[in-house]
Amino acid sequence: MTPAEVAILTALYPDHTRTVAQLQHEAALTSCRTRDALARLRARGLVLAAHPRSSWRISPRGRVALATKGKRFAN
Repeated sequence: MTPAEVAILTALYPDHTRTVAQLQHEAALTSCRTRDALARLRARGLVLAAHPRSSWRISPRGRVALATKGKRFAN
C-alpha cells in the first residue's frame, strides 16, 4: 500500500463519505495522485463509490487493510 492510498483510507476512516476534491485536500495530494490511488483502492475492494455522485467511502476490507498495513505509515 502506498502512502497516498493510506492517506485516502485515513481520510475516509471510520465511516466518512468524501468527494474527490475533499480527499485531495485532506490527504494533501494532487488531483492525479488522488484519482490514481482511488482507482487502485477500488480495484482491490478497499473503497466503494457512494452517493452523492463522485463520493467515496471505506469498505470493511479497507478498514482491515488500514489497521494492518497502515501502521507502517503512522508517525
